[in-house]
Parts: sequence; structure tokens; C-alpha cells
Amino acid sequence: MSESRTLRLPAQCDLRSVPSLRGDMLAALDGAAAVTLDCADVERADMAFVQLVLAAGMSAARRGVSLALTNRTAGLDVAFCRAGLDPSAPPMPAL
Repeated sequence: MSESRTLRLPAQCDLRSVPSLRGDMLAALDGAAAVTLDCADVERADMAFVQLVLAAGMSAARRGVSLALTNRTAGLDVAFCRAGLDPSAPPMPAL
């Protein structure tokens, strides 16, 4: 497990895109040492997406994989702030 992977997220990260993104994130986590979610194209994100990122963070932690968000946008940060989360914090809840 030494491969680093980057997953480029779409402009709309919302309830409609979550099922597809979930599959993409799980595939990226499988066998990787590190996964980066590139958020440069994200224009809008909602709570469903925030929940997906938190779940991916927990899944990554169980697998010993690091997960990071890069190129955060205002649309992404707004969704995390609405959820009461610091958008600059790692996508892993404190347990």
C-alpha cells in the first residue's frame, strides 16, 4: 500500500452526485496509502456531500489511509461551515 491517488471532484457535489462519488471514493481508498480530494472545480456542495467526506475520512482512518482536501473553494467551505465544521480541518471527525 504505497500508492497516492487524487480524485478530482465535480462542480456539483450534492445529493444527486453522492452515490457516484461514494463509489469513486471507495475505489480510490482501496489499496492506496493516501487519497487527495481535489476540490478545485467544486462550485456547490451540500450536507449530503459533507457527510460523505466525513464517512470517507472514517473509512480511510480504519484502513490506515490518509485523506486530504486540496484546492478548497468557497462553495465547499460554505457547506462545511453550515455543518458546524472547520473546512480547513482534516476530513476526519475527532473520536
